[in-house]
Amino acid sequence: MKKSKIIKYIPFILIIIILISCSQSPNKNENQDLNKLDSISGKKLIDNGFLKYADSLRLDSLKKEIIESFNIYDEDNNKFAFIDAEELSEFNFDFFMPELNKILLKRGLKIKIEKASDYEMSNDIFINGQEIKLYTKKELETEIFWDIAPRNFFKKVNDLLKENNIEERFYLLYGGNDLHTFLLTEKQFEIISDRLIAEKNGIPYLP
Repeated sequence: MKKSKIIKYIPFILIIIILISCSQSPNKNENQDLNKLDSISGKKLIDNGFLKYADSLRLDSLKKEIIESFNIYDEDNNKFAFIDAEELSEFNFDFFMPELNKILLKRGLKIKIEKASDYEMSNDIFINGQEIKLYTKKELETEIFWDIAPRNFFKKVNDLLKENNIEERFYLLYGGNDLHTFLLTEKQFEIISDRLIAEKNGIPYLP
């Protein structure tokens, strides 16, 4: 290509470079702001005892993940567990109770689940000897039992936490086959909610 033709295209090349730079700058700034927010929120969470019961062998890596990317979704922190509303609603407690009791035993509490003798009709269970109804016949027929059962289950477990003078409460996250739970203090919940305020579906909720 001749020199004169190159000179002719220089203004267009400069315009393209400027446009690319302008389009990238906001994303870069946005990422920097997000990283800063992750760091501030992560440090607050750690300072408020989020890793108090964490696996000691993972403590350093868990701290790093929380501060650098606000990754709080790790079972080794002994605050977070996968439940699955379908399994719970169908009385398959062995699916998630080992993990739940691993978390609770760190606080000196163990949960024992027993099905009522007529549970297939009554939908009743016993949690540490206390009877609760997971859902009613009407809730089953209207197909809202996947939402109701986990709420009733964890309300009762939270009552047991209170009876045993444990400060934390179980909060639910998502629903259906993606149902998880967090065991949080009120302050920890506030920090997480503030950090995830733009992600409404990602904020844990009380049952």
